[in-house]
Amino acid sequence: MGHICQRRCPAVAPQGLIIGYGSPVRGDDYAGQAAAELMRQWRVTGLQVITQAQLTPELAAVIARSRRVIFLDAAVDRTNVEVRLIEPATVLTSSHQSDPATLLTLARILYGHAPRAVLITIPAYDTSLSLVLSPATARAVAHAARLARAYLRRRYWPLQARAVG
Repeated sequence: MGHICQRRCPAVAPQGLIIGYGSPVRGDDYAGQAAAELMRQWRVTGLQVITQAQLTPELAAVIARSRRVIFLDAAVDRTNVEVRLIEPATVLTSSHQSDPATLLTLARILYGHAPRAVLITIPAYDTSLSLVLSPATARAVAHAARLARAYLRRRYWPLQARAVG
């Protein structure tokens, strides 16, 4: 008998899934989406890129079909691009919004598979109403996208958080 994910999630992406999120009208909060869009332009074979304003439970299905997931998000409390391994949450909350750990848990519960995942946070300096990134965040976006691509190429991921840049 096959694994539940093989029955419900027929295609597994060979390289992985990039999910960039953040508000496009809040200046640097858009950094996660901007990094994901940059990666989309690189046309990496086997890579699926999703961008949206916020994480929603509906992403659990596509997450379950992936071997690796990289979440890209802005963070106002950071000064460097940071990488953190994400584990499934131990407790689920009821909400229309989700966080990466909750989505991994939903993928495991509903589809039988929670892939390896990392969260790459990008420093956000100005989240006021704006359609442009600050220069410092724009540089960090490019760095985060290159870092995400490097993580996709690695066979094994590190087990602890680290600050980069």
